[in-house]
Amino acid sequence: MRSNKIFLLFIIVFVLISGMAYAGDNLDELLKSKIGQKRETKEGLFELLQELELKMKAGHNDYDTLWMYAVLCYFYGDFYAEKKDVKKRYFTLCKDYADKAVHINPNGAAGHYWLGVGMAMWAEYNGILYSLFSADDIANEMTKVISLNPAFFKGMPWAIRASVYAFAPAVISVGDKKKALADIKQALIYGKTYRQTYQLVADIYIYWKEWDKAYEVIETALGLPFNNLMPVEENDCIRKLNAAKLKVGRELAKKQ
Repeated sequence: MRSNKIFLLFIIVFVLISGMAYAGDNLDELLKSKIGQKRETKEGLFELLQELELKMKAGHNDYDTLWMYAVLCYFYGDFYAEKKDVKKRYFTLCKDYADKAVHINPNGAAGHYWLGVGMAMWAEYNGILYSLFSADDIANEMTKVISLNPAFFKGMPWAIRASVYAFAPAVISVGDKKKALADIKQALIYGKTYRQTYQLVADIYIYWKEWDKAYEVIETALGLPFNNLMPVEENDCIRKLNAAKLKVGRELAKKQ
């Protein structure tokens, strides 16, 4: 499933440490914190994981702590872990701790979002069959996020749900191109300044072999200003967009 990039997500959220101000699901506020700089290296992110683990062992198992730990596990697994079994372990932790967060606060958008992400990555690293069976659950989590806050995370819930509808089979799963197109429209409204949202949309158009639309989305994404608060994600996303642009360019050349 990784070849289709269905569930690739490029975002980082940072840990709530004692004394650090925090305003619910406000990700930008966390991105601007000094603590946030630690996640830019593998060593720094691992330190954050350990700090939050100590916090939970001390009895701080509140909603914010749980979902933020889930995010850090996702990020470590996707960007820093190299072996498949290590990635699988961290994506399992992401899924499990986000699930705990949702049980504490069913009305928290962040908990549902990262539960869907954890399910997606866990399924991907357990094989295509698990990914297929998880598609409905992932779409449902994004639906919950959207119902709670349609503007949450700059269009990403819409883009992820669109990806599920686009890639999943229509007969035996939740695949539905009409629903995918409707979600793409909303994703680009809420995520018009967010490069990663465009990337997910571009991947859908590539899968559909709609090369002209894919090229337009990629060009728009590459033209966005660099977000210095997210250098790891930005560099990774730009690299993938440039690779996609080459592929789409070759396909468009065939049509001439």
